[in-house]
Parts: sequence; structure tokens; C-alpha cells
Amino acid sequence: MSREALKDFLRAVEHHRTLRHEASCCDSDEELIELARRHGFMLTARDLACDSIDSKISRWFDSSRIQSPFRLPS
Repeated sequence: MSREALKDFLRAVEHHRTLRHEASCCDSDEELIELARRHGFMLTARDLACDSIDSKISRWFDSSRIQSPFRLPS
């Protein structure tokens, strides 16, 4: 599953009260993955791990002093 598909699942959780309740009752990643699959989202443990790493990297860049993109001298 791509990161975009994971975002689709999270959007579905945000917009559907029943699904949001079911997700809040999940006690583990495995339960969340099973819930996603029951609703047609092919989520894997790797997807969750990769998203976690990507989010940490994004937060680091947001809070770092590096604010502009890298440019090679002309």
C-alpha cells in the first residue's frame, strides 16, 4: 500500500463515526491493520512503520534551522 492509500484510510476514519470508534478500540497495530482490511484498505505493518519514520523526518525538517531547499552553486 502506498502512503496515499494510508492517508485514504485515515481520511475514512476521520469522516465516519462508526469507523472512528472501531479504530479507537484497537489496542495494537495488528488490530488496526485487520480493521483496515475489513473495510477494503490493504494496510500492512510496513506501511505503518514507514509512515511513522516519514512523519518523524518531516517533523525534524519542520523544526530544524534548515528552511530553504538545498541548491547547488551555479
